[in-house]
Amino acid sequence: MTEWRQQAAGAVEAELEHARQADEWSVLGPLRRTEDGDLVVDLRGRRVRPLIDVRVSGCQNPRHGTAVPVSTEFARGVLWLHDVGPLPSECDRVWAREVTQGRVLARLAHGLRELGDAPLADRLAEGRLDAAGEDAYSTCFVPGLHLVWGPPGSGKTQLAAKAAAELARKGKRVLLITDEATAARASIHAVGDGERLALQRDLADLSEVECELERLDAELRDYDHDAFLAAERRVENAQRAAALRDDFDVLRERHWELVRDAAEAEEAARLARRCHDRVAGEHARRVEARVLTNRLAKVEEQLGELRERMRNRSLLYRGRKNDRNELRVVEEERRRLVSRIEECRQRVNTVSDDVRKLESDLDRMRAKARELEREESDTRTQLELVRDELMRLTAAGLGDEADHRFYADCLNRELPRLHAEREALRERARHRAALRGRFQERLWWIGERGHELRLEDEAWWWESEPVVVTTMTGIPHTEGAFDVVLVDDAGSARLCDVLLAVAQARETAVVFGDLAQPWPQVSPVELERLPEVQRWVLATPFAHCGILTPSDAHAHPGCAVLNRQYRVGPSVQAIAENIGYKALVAAEGRHTEVVLLDTAGEPVERAALVGLIPEDGGAILVPTPDQVEPWREVLRDTLTVDVGTVGTVTGHEFGTVVLDLTIDGWYDRVRSFISGIARARDRLFLLADLNAVRCAPKGTPLGAVNALHHQGGLLVRRLGEVLIPRQRQQSATEWTVTVTDRTAADGTIAG
Repeated sequence: MTEWRQQAAGAVEAELEHARQADEWSVLGPLRRTEDGDLVVDLRGRRVRPLIDVRVSGCQNPRHGTAVPVSTEFARGVLWLHDVGPLPSECDRVWAREVTQGRVLARLAHGLRELGDAPLADRLAEGRLDAAGEDAYSTCFVPGLHLVWGPPGSGKTQLAAKAAAELARKGKRVLLITDEATAARASIHAVGDGERLALQRDLADLSEVECELERLDAELRDYDHDAFLAAERRVENAQRAAALRDDFDVLRERHWELVRDAAEAEEAARLARRCHDRVAGEHARRVEARVLTNRLAKVEEQLGELRERMRNRSLLYRGRKNDRNELRVVEEERRRLVSRIEECRQRVNTVSDDVRKLESDLDRMRAKARELEREESDTRTQLELVRDELMRLTAAGLGDEADHRFYADCLNRELPRLHAEREALRERARHRAALRGRFQERLWWIGERGHELRLEDEAWWWESEPVVVTTMTGIPHTEGAFDVVLVDDAGSARLCDVLLAVAQARETAVVFGDLAQPWPQVSPVELERLPEVQRWVLATPFAHCGILTPSDAHAHPGCAVLNRQYRVGPSVQAIAENIGYKALVAAEGRHTEVVLLDTAGEPVERAALVGLIPEDGGAILVPTPDQVEPWREVLRDTLTVDVGTVGTVTGHEFGTVVLDLTIDGWYDRVRSFISGIARARDRLFLLADLNAVRCAPKGTPLGAVNALHHQGGLLVRRLGEVLIPRQRQQSATEWTVTVTDRTAADGTIAG
């Protein structure tokens, strides 16, 4: 019984060889803030896989920068982020460790090869089912391998959840595999401690400074501060030189005046000195004459005494000779005095000037001359200093017209102020920038600690929880760990995946599904030619057990059937029957309005169509992933509406569903079309060209819509009338006119 394990593992490994080897981290999308301030990443139109870890980071791998761990919640194709805290500005993308396709295939291949004793999986591989119970619910309590078939809206998911809860109450460990667990597997809880928030605040502050520096660098890209300072110096030199030239001219004029005044003062002092010397000389000679006159009087008195003494003495007087000699000396002195006095009298003019006044005037003139000379010297010194400064400024360079324009432009643009701000920011951030690496590393390991704790919690959850709910891609290799395994949404599941899921059961395995689901796919499509791929990958558990139609399900003893439908109304049932799917039965009391929005071949105004979907949400289904982006763009601010293909939109039921049939008539996607229309509970909008619907062949999706139109169950509305309502026509009878012949008080005509 081990051959099928190796064959199935080989088929999976054939696909694994072509799977892209994804990195540890992948970008989920850009981070976006809603109008309410919530942080989200839009995953609509993308097949969501279980998320192991989620971080908010920049354009690089989270390991090479700031990586903020966050809590997430998945709903309607949108991943909501919680417990984010302060975010550095560069953290604008959401990264995740995903369970990638390659990882899923590798784990699946390994699980199939290493699969031990798994009797229920062996029976499924052989296509042998055990007898089912009386109904679908009781089948979940019957040991063995069983299938449960039900059309869309028959309550398979609710029944499986109800059975799982009851089995757990009876002491059974249950593994419930359903697409409804996609949201839970994409929702994680991050470590929210104070240290993480403090690190984020520090990193956010650093990023804010860096962003401001980047902004300033951009504004100062063409600014050269050294050139500005040089131009500023030259402009200041030119302004200083102009002022100094004016000072130089004033000083030079003053110096010339002082030189002239000093020369005049010196000449006046010289003349005053001459006058003073002349008057003083005359006064001196006059004094000398008086002195000599007095001396002459004494000499004459002495001469008279000598003469009288010589007359009175006898000739024999012994001293006579001495007297004669003395007489000659005195007479000689008299002649000299007389001569000198005569000479003084001849040289003395009659003057009346006061010598003391002349001396005072001379001192005053000399002081004025000295003051003017000192002032002239100081002025000459200042003049030389100004001239030297002018020479220095000229040698340093004077600003020309270009310098003035450059300087004024820089000031008008406030570039020097911005440069000063940038330098201050650089200085402030320099001592903290070195800490960025430490902050980032610590924040990374806080996220890793949270990741490890979640893995430990998940391991405990798989080992101990009575009911484990997961998706098909989230099954670890733990064969026989559960008493009962319930597999929902297996109508389009690959047989190899279901085999590994069933292998987890010890007693009971029940596989739920719908035959209208799209067939499994393999990539690349060339692998579809391989026999082992056809048998183990492209086959569904229902097809493998020989159940291809609803009648086969009713006839098979190992398959329980759900006949009652709770979701859609008669119009949706009619569309399915017109295609050829007879199993969809209208729910009792349910009316699903089907509206064909006729585009008339015109381009679709998608943004206006969004208003047709109520606020509580809905879904827009497109045939291919290429058509998701235009719809997602117009739904950017409407996060309650999911958009994507039938395979990517999570959820079985929506109040309003819009099917885009404008580009692709879904001719090659009949099963997807049935699955899509069966998700509408209250209203189904079919967006298509009415002419294309009328020309569509029978048995196709558009042909089935045309048949419903002929049956009268289709409401057709022109798209323009829906988006732009007609103006209400007012009847002429609604107008009331009253005419009077009275003149109004103000003289106007009343009416």
